[in-house]
Amino acid sequence: MSAPAERPAVLITGAAGTLGTALVSAFTSAHWTVFVGVHRTSLPAPPPGCIPIPLEVSNTAAWTRAAETIGDQVPFLDVLIHNAGISEDSLLTSTPVDAWDRTMSVNLRPAAVGTRELLPRLRCPHGSHVVFVSSLASRAGGSGQSVYAASKAALIGLAQSLARELAPEGIRVNTVFPGVLPGPMTDALSPLARERLIAANLLHTLNDPIEVARFIAFLVTTRNISGQVFHLDSRVSAWA
Repeated sequence: MSAPAERPAVLITGAAGTLGTALVSAFTSAHWTVFVGVHRTSLPAPPPGCIPIPLEVSNTAAWTRAAETIGDQVPFLDVLIHNAGISEDSLLTSTPVDAWDRTMSVNLRPAAVGTRELLPRLRCPHGSHVVFVSSLASRAGGSGQSVYAASKAALIGLAQSLARELAPEGIRVNTVFPGVLPGPMTDALSPLARERLIAANLLHTLNDPIEVARFIAFLVTTRNISGQVFHLDSRVSAWA
């Protein structure tokens, strides 16, 4: 299946997850060509305009193959959204070293390796956009979240460095905190932990993945925003 040449193109990693499926819907509804990065779980019924790409984000060769596939389909990639992520919460003293390695290999390393591999495709004449999906845990990590919080905090530093490096080429790089979303990560919490997260939001609700996807779909159409962090729920943290 070939992509219509006139459509802008986006690659979304972790496309089968809660936010990923909302992002796919938002971009296909706006008539984008959507490259759907999937690994263990595929979208049950990809909507028209989607091109599935097998993508194990921790594997450099998989990113090289993805870049080749995209290059065969479209002249440029307008947007790259690093959405894939995992969480293996436990106290530091109970966290095995391989859990650190797994988390960093999924949450952090692909943001650097994937962006590098796709950089030739991202050099659009009109500029392109890279979005990192991070978390408020990066700024206020909770007990038992040392691995996850560290990986998400590192994303912010990487994004802001890349925003400086890539600005001369017209490539914008921004970070989004999507808030606490319904889905497998939230479902795995104890009822008490879930209620605490809801109570921490001023509006006393989980965030809406459709609303987050709409925000990101708007953000990538902007031309003068780069190196910023957008916090999308109603939790208020102290100024640092």
